[in-house]
Amino acid sequence: MKPGTLTVNPDTPEAYTVDLVEGEVLQIGRKPAKDGLKKLVLPYPEVSGQHAEIRCKGDGWFVLDSGSTNGSTLNGVRLTPGREYHVSPGDRIKIAQYELAVFPPASQEPYHDDDIEDSQDRTQFRIQMMNATILVGDIKGFTSLMEQHARQPEVVMQAAQKVFDTLNEEINRNYGQLEKIAGDAIMAYWQGNDAKTGGGLSACQACYTALKLKALTNKLAGDRRAWPFLYHPLMIDMALATGPVASGKLGSSVSNPALLGDTANLVFRLEKLIGDDRPGDIVVESATYELAKSNFKFEPLGQFNVKGRQKQVDVYRLLAPLA
Repeated sequence: MKPGTLTVNPDTPEAYTVDLVEGEVLQIGRKPAKDGLKKLVLPYPEVSGQHAEIRCKGDGWFVLDSGSTNGSTLNGVRLTPGREYHVSPGDRIKIAQYELAVFPPASQEPYHDDDIEDSQDRTQFRIQMMNATILVGDIKGFTSLMEQHARQPEVVMQAAQKVFDTLNEEINRNYGQLEKIAGDAIMAYWQGNDAKTGGGLSACQACYTALKLKALTNKLAGDRRAWPFLYHPLMIDMALATGPVASGKLGSSVSNPALLGDTANLVFRLEKLIGDDRPGDIVVESATYELAKSNFKFEPLGQFNVKGRQKQVDVYRLLAPLA
């Protein structure tokens, strides 16, 4: 029997193809396989160590998400972790920024998966509004570091993953939820629908966590096992913003939702305001400041023009908890 193929990033100059035959299982993830198993290694932080599998069976090929942090999609529909989905020739699997085109060896009749079709129908009902404090952190000077390691980018990506894995553990300890890791950035949130405090508890939890992450980053910067780049100090710029966001889940996914809306856009733009003269700063806008000012020390930085906002935005630097 002729092998089937899986093409990574088709329609691009960097495309390459993996041959697969009946009976094989192709693991997909950030870390190399153990015990000689066949594995497609995708060395980027938003790809989990063991992210997904392609199972080549006698009755067809199937894709399975292995409980990854950031999820996988099949033809735009997010997969439920642990469940097998039949794939047909030409189907597209999306894992982080990677697209995988699958071509099983034998032509098959169109396969209808009722669960996938149902999840597409239910998508509109899985978008909900919530109040949240969002945190975004970005490794300073990451692009230049990648350029210096252009021949071995995986060295940089693996170090970034170690850093973000450690930061995510701290986020979880402080009641936050990871939204995504994307290259050199991490995004998390604290849901703020606490009626008694009007969102103040979540804003304070986010501020407290940001300060913990800053201290943790400083510790990691001195650990050569975590950050081996002596000539490039590890610093992470962070921004926080509080407000309404649209929380979107596709189908029956149990993965963390995507956060959409003005507050999510604002927090990314706030982080970009941190200049090279203040690496590792933590900045917040007025809503977060008002909710947390009784518990934390802030320094006003002034008003700034922010894309998408008609009025200037008041920006503050988060310094420390109040005694």
